[in-house]
Amino acid sequence: MSVSSFAELRLYEVEPGRMADMQARYHGPLRELFGRHGIAVAGAWHSAFGPRSPLFVYLMHWDSLEARQQAWNGFYADPQWHRVRTETNRGSELVERYDLNFLRPITPLSAYADADFAQIELCASRVRVGVGGMARQWIEQEAPRALAREGGQLLGAYEHLTGNDLPRVSLFVGWRSAQARGAAGAALAVDPLGRADRYLLERA
Repeated sequence: MSVSSFAELRLYEVEPGRMADMQARYHGPLRELFGRHGIAVAGAWHSAFGPRSPLFVYLMHWDSLEARQQAWNGFYADPQWHRVRTETNRGSELVERYDLNFLRPITPLSAYADADFAQIELCASRVRVGVGGMARQWIEQEAPRALAREGGQLLGAYEHLTGNDLPRVSLFVGWRSAQARGAAGAALAVDPLGRADRYLLERA
């Protein structure tokens, strides 16, 4: 990825009982609209467990801020999006609120790198102030080995550039089994990482 490239992580709090409708929106009209406007999704999931669930989560990589702005400006100006939003919100809003985070890649997630794993987890971990470089080094060098010992694999890792409770990192982890994930609760709870919001994800 280029020096100016970054990632965008969106966390949508979905109206209870409407996750199926949110997924239908994503797999149907949004796919067409995203393709038309150059919005490439590296991964999309919904949360089976975690704070603020149910969440619909997706991650995108951008070459530049200008490329992102052009793509989203085109999307939001597209009359089809306004029709889709009105139709799919019929009855109630699908989304109660959402968080938009800009991220700096440490280890970028490859598109659908999660395909071969029984469980996927998003760990959004706080980092102690002043030790961001140490955290990045640990993620690059130690995290893959620590996870492998527990039956996991680091699929992608990012530093948060925006959002709450900075500094923070988000790690996407693939687990070979539910048992491995359950037994490895402390694998990522190590200094310099702090308390993490952990989300069990399922492919959208």
